[in-house]
Amino acid sequence: MNSFSINRFWQMLCWLINVNRVRLLGYTVGIMFSTLLIQLMMFVFGSFEKIIPFLWSCVHFGSFLITFVILFTVCLAFTSFTSIGSKQQRGTWLMIPATNLEKFLSLIVYVTVICGLCAIVGYILGDCLRMGCLWIGAQLSADPAMKAFEVYNYNGVDGTYNLWSSTVYWLFCDMTPHLLTVWGSSIYWSWFEWASWIVHTLIAIWIHSFFTLGGTLLRKYAFVATGVFWIAIMLLFMGSLAHFNVSVFGNVTLADGTIVTMKVNTMAYVLMVVLPLLSYFNYRASFHIFKGFQLITNKWTNYDILKR
Repeated sequence: MNSFSINRFWQMLCWLINVNRVRLLGYTVGIMFSTLLIQLMMFVFGSFEKIIPFLWSCVHFGSFLITFVILFTVCLAFTSFTSIGSKQQRGTWLMIPATNLEKFLSLIVYVTVICGLCAIVGYILGDCLRMGCLWIGAQLSADPAMKAFEVYNYNGVDGTYNLWSSTVYWLFCDMTPHLLTVWGSSIYWSWFEWASWIVHTLIAIWIHSFFTLGGTLLRKYAFVATGVFWIAIMLLFMGSLAHFNVSVFGNVTLADGTIVTMKVNTMAYVLMVVLPLLSYFNYRASFHIFKGFQLITNKWTNYDILKR
């Protein structure tokens, strides 16, 4: 089997979902209760009289949680999170009648899309529980602050928000980034906005490919090691930009300090070229390592350099 088959790919994806359905359920429930607990802690230890900051804190936590979970599962996709970690599981995996590309892509879709959807569903359910708890608390409480509301202009529309208002729409707007806000309004983006969106999207793809490569290469402590290495790269990159006084985007300002417009610097165009190449290399290297999976492999890595 050398050709790629959509049908076999779909069967592989369904097999992964079926084998890991209990984990996916526990994973969703865990995120649901984690979201509920953290949001209630924000409410208890924060100033619940400030409704909008509280809701935005919930949104930022949700964005971080979903991103963290996706990267975490990507790193564990080729070891412990899916059923290919042990010797017996890997033997079963290698005997599945599908090509390496179909298996590889099914894993990527599983950990990125399926697990990502479970994280989103878990957050939505946790947010709904938080809404229910605070609404019930407001009905039972004699404190008028519990029933307070604030008018907040979002996306050009004034809305009335309470402590039990949903944060789901804000979460999607926060993670897209801001495409829902633009498409849902009469705002027209300049090249600066589009360039900023392109660069941020390419950065997200590169981070995903980087953690995919780390998860494919390492068998133990993949997330920790890859995360530390990624932080080191980002610190080196940001330090280099600061040292050479280079910026990705900049401002055109008047003498009185008023910002007239935003400009796209040369570094932004460099990133638009370099990041896709780095992402392609990471995915290609990850697939190369994946193709060489053996029944018995190194204790720490899936790729034995000395034998290549």
